[in-house]
Amino acid sequence: MEQVKKKILLLSSGDVNGAYEAVYRLAKHFVSDGFQVKMLVKNKTKSDDFIVAYTDVPKPFKRKNILELLLLKIKQKLKKQEPTPKIKFDLNYDFISVDETSVNVSAERIVDLIGFTPDFIYSGMTDNFMNSTDLLNLQKVTKAQVYTITVDMNHFTGGCHFAWDCKGYINGCNTCPAILSEFGKDLAKINFDIKLKNAEAGKFKILAGSGWTLNQAKESKIYKNQDVILNVNSLIDVKLFNNKNRDIAKRIFELEDHKFYILMGCQNAKAKRKGFEYLVESLKILEKNLSADEKNRVEVIIVSRDVSESFDEIPFSKKHIDFIKDYRLLALLYQSVNVFVNSSIEDSGPLMVSEALACGTPVVGFDMGVVNNMVITGFNGYKAMLKDSVDLAKGIQTILELTTEEYKQYSENAVKQVEQFSSMKAVGEILKNEMLN
Repeated sequence: MEQVKKKILLLSSGDVNGAYEAVYRLAKHFVSDGFQVKMLVKNKTKSDDFIVAYTDVPKPFKRKNILELLLLKIKQKLKKQEPTPKIKFDLNYDFISVDETSVNVSAERIVDLIGFTPDFIYSGMTDNFMNSTDLLNLQKVTKAQVYTITVDMNHFTGGCHFAWDCKGYINGCNTCPAILSEFGKDLAKINFDIKLKNAEAGKFKILAGSGWTLNQAKESKIYKNQDVILNVNSLIDVKLFNNKNRDIAKRIFELEDHKFYILMGCQNAKAKRKGFEYLVESLKILEKNLSADEKNRVEVIIVSRDVSESFDEIPFSKKHIDFIKDYRLLALLYQSVNVFVNSSIEDSGPLMVSEALACGTPVVGFDMGVVNNMVITGFNGYKAMLKDSVDLAKGIQTILELTTEEYKQYSENAVKQVEQFSSMKAVGEILKNEMLN
């Protein structure tokens, strides 16, 4: 297909880890595909030229005179009179998008910073940076087609990034379990109504980040009338995450060939939504089902910034590795283990599921997030019933008991699944076709 040189702007609070990394990978793919691309972030850590950090226009310094200083002191005293009550949130919902009414950035300034007027805008996770009002203002200035990406649920909720069992996003967030205080009870509804109004005014379209969020977006009041919601499934760079070094990966991490290594990873294993307690429970169940020789074969590796208090309860040999920032090293770790276990009970991803599959490592996980449509029982892993530790244990044991030939087939199938549905090439073609229509 002949390349059309479109101008693309991607928006994200950061450029590394999790949801931010997904947008970075998409930006990098667009660059390699010949598009004119800029990725605007609040915090830039990578050196890529296409990433631009937002900065306001600097104001010239002006020394205040005596009268101005006096007025400033009076204003400060008045502000101290009565503090505004604080809204108390249930932290499990990650309700961090608290004000959809404010204007946080200048649309004109953004166009100046990136150096062109975009044809398309992709908005990922922009917490503490931009909101839907900012996005609409940018759309009005550029006339670009806006796509919001469900790296989590925030684009169609009243403020939470994970709704758990709440279905408020379907009917308008009239009540909100994430808000615990009496003060601010109507915040979610106010935010939701503004998001709905802005999405309609700007003709925003949504892109799903997994099969799970695809279903949620189809139910949501804000995006339910969109004709087709595309699914971009994790965005995996298979040049980086692949199975080409499985023969040497174990040696790099000094792992033994005869052992069965179970890998679990996330930035924060203490987060409730990562379901670490279900993982520990499933490992206790697994231990009871194994012979003495099988128990001695099993070793559990946890990659995270920290571990849960229940880490010591794991009934197998175990080790904790600090969160790996080097993706080349992480790809080798995936290839060195026998199975990746995802115990998330509330998640839009995680990226690690598709990364592990891309490296030829079967995945066992709860039917949540990207596991929903990337992991197929009997093909490339095992999809367990949500919050069912017995079923999760059964899935791990299934992979443990595979013959060498069966495991090889699972591994090959894992790679094929990512190449077909999650590779940058596959996702790039989907989005290119969308932009050409």
